[in-house]
Amino acid sequence: AQKFKANLEDKLHGLNIDPKEPVRVWVQDEMRYGLQPVTRRAWGLPGIRIVKKVENRYEWGYVFGSLEVNGPGAEFTYLPTVSKEATRLHLEQISASDPDSVHVVIWDGAGFHHHDGDSEIPGNIRLIRLPAYSSELNPIEKLWDLVKDYVCNQFFESLDDLEEALTVP
Repeated sequence: AQKFKANLEDKLHGLNIDPKEPVRVWVQDEMRYGLQPVTRRAWGLPGIRIVKKVENRYEWGYVFGSLEVNGPGAEFTYLPTVSKEATRLHLEQISASDPDSVHVVIWDGAGFHHHDGDSEIPGNIRLIRLPAYSSELNPIEKLWDLVKDYVCNQFFESLDDLEEALTVP
């Protein structure tokens, strides 16, 4: 992790981006969500037992999320699965958010992530991989914790209801 931090500037320079082009830097990750609820401890008055409705239902989706490091940008994509195709769709969304800029995406080394220079991704996307097992370097991981706190101990009838709750500002 320390080596990655120390070499990040060199990695950015190594992308050979024209200094005259606007650059937007993003951190990206994906989170699985589903109808099997996130359960957390709940406080109650002494002598009163807290009961939460839980129903094991195995239906889920994934949200791909990207937060802009040097600006206010945020892009989220709800998809039914994780795959190279799903990842490409999310990268295309980032690219389309500002087609005149170069977008540097910092992400983990998941097997369904593309490599920098891959012909399948938009031309204005550059990719930097985080070292293995270093989720602490990706600030979007903290967002997923907050999202899970927000929807924990709640029962949702459908994935659409859950996605609506996840999307509410």
